[in-house]
Amino acid sequence: MNIYEELEKLKRLLDENILSQEEYEREKARILASQYTVNSTGWNLGIDEKSFVTLMHASQFLSFFIVPLIMWLLFKDRSRFVDEAGKNILNFELSFLLYCLALCITCVGIALLPLVGITMTVFIVIAMVKAINGENWLYPLSIRILK
Repeated sequence: MNIYEELEKLKRLLDENILSQEEYEREKARILASQYTVNSTGWNLGIDEKSFVTLMHASQFLSFFIVPLIMWLLFKDRSRFVDEAGKNILNFELSFLLYCLALCITCVGIALLPLVGITMTVFIVIAMVKAINGENWLYPLSIRILK
């Protein structure tokens, strides 16, 4: 049953005095809101997608790319938001790994590694805030390895 059929059925129930005006408005709002979810099928983890993606970003503090990679691989097919965030995280981590390796090759670059760590921390916190707001944020300075 599509959204228009559900609304039509709901209106009939109101017209037949089976539903009160309050019940009608509540159900109508629920039906209309369901069409605007990020992913309405397959997402039933007990946590909303925004919180899940925020946890993906935060897990970088514990394990660099390992936990976000696992989370992405397990749930990328259930949500486009999770899929895009996972790719962004992996691109970010791989890019900064390459930058760190390049800095370590040059003796002068080793002194800049603390600056890279601070930059990564700031970028991860910004990504967490964006994810809480439902935005998919591309990390700056990331090489688009996964598209």
